[in-house]
Amino acid sequence: MSELREIFDNTLNHPSDKWESYFGVYERHLKDFRDREFNLIEVGVQKGGSLDMWANYFPKANIITGIDIDTECANLKYNDARINVVIGDQGDTAFWDKFLETNKKIDVFIDDGGHFMGQQILTFEKIFPVLSVGGVFICEDCHTSYMNYNGGGLERKGSFIEYAKSYIDVIHWEWKEQYTTSLEAKYKIGKDLTSIHFYDSMVVFEKFGKKEMKRVEPNL
Repeated sequence: MSELREIFDNTLNHPSDKWESYFGVYERHLKDFRDREFNLIEVGVQKGGSLDMWANYFPKANIITGIDIDTECANLKYNDARINVVIGDQGDTAFWDKFLETNKKIDVFIDDGGHFMGQQILTFEKIFPVLSVGGVFICEDCHTSYMNYNGGGLERKGSFIEYAKSYIDVIHWEWKEQYTTSLEAKYKIGKDLTSIHFYDSMVVFEKFGKKEMKRVEPNL
């Protein structure tokens, strides 16, 4: 059992639930943050358990912020002063504009919110451009990209999975030889995007900065 899973199982102050496979993905992409001071934001507070989990897993984190549309989440009480809850609608551009006025440093962002396509895409487009270089963006429960109710469907244009796939082109520098307006727009959003990792129901974007493609040969 992973260490993060053990922390989750022993976090009893607030209820929570996660898909079991997520813990390995979290640790793979976030373990290096355990020894850093950084800011984490998660959309989707529910009963508050995952914020407790992150606080226990990241002892040096500066701020752990949860965002939820449910006003009841504002009544949750935490023993850790680093945890705070903001009430807002992730599908509302005005909310993000106001939120980002006072939350200027974001290092890890986890979208476990409403899981509707428009919400996920808007959240990514608002957050990723301001995410710190060296940061990680995780979108959870992407199986909703295949659900009609959430605005998804297999290979359906406008699903978050299909949207995320388009950033594969942004990573590769050669796309500029075949310029398109849509790719230029995504490049502005995905500047410094280094890698995209697709897992069952999760997509992880790593923003580690662009490095010049340079062909090298052995020094003989």
